[in-house]
Amino acid sequence: MKGCSIFRSGHFLFLLCLFAVEGKKSPTGKHTCRKGLLSQVTENLYIKATSLKSSVPKDLIKTTRLLKKTTKMLFMTNCSVRDQLLSFYVKNVFSRLEVGSDKLYFITAFQVLQANMDACLPCAPSTRLTSAVRKLKRMFLKLGDQGIYKAIHELDILLPWIQAYIQT
Repeated sequence: MKGCSIFRSGHFLFLLCLFAVEGKKSPTGKHTCRKGLLSQVTENLYIKATSLKSSVPKDLIKTTRLLKKTTKMLFMTNCSVRDQLLSFYVKNVFSRLEVGSDKLYFITAFQVLQANMDACLPCAPSTRLTSAVRKLKRMFLKLGDQGIYKAIHELDILLPWIQAYIQT
């Protein structure tokens, strides 16, 4: 079992390094993109998300969701919502975690995924926060520390959205 875990971690690290290199600008100034690699890294994030979720307190708020079905529709069709939601996770959720090696690994992988999604699926940056992300952020802040745990536990919702978007 431990050997399998070490193999998976090594495989994931290899993919992450390859992914980081692939997303950088080529000498011509254009970004390179490999959607298959995006998909592989997203699948590996599913595995790492389980570990991350087990390292934070359980989500005890069952009556509230940050990631709603209407947000999914916007995520799939609106690049500003997509970009702002991924940035929200990096800046507001992951930045508030106490960083251990397992968490740092996940955070780095998520940041690399976000950067490479931008390279593969470019989006003009929006200066105004979309209403969907504004509502999500307001609820997140209202929940305090519980908002962090809720957002982490809702990675089970966000990662399939990312995977579905990549495949379309």
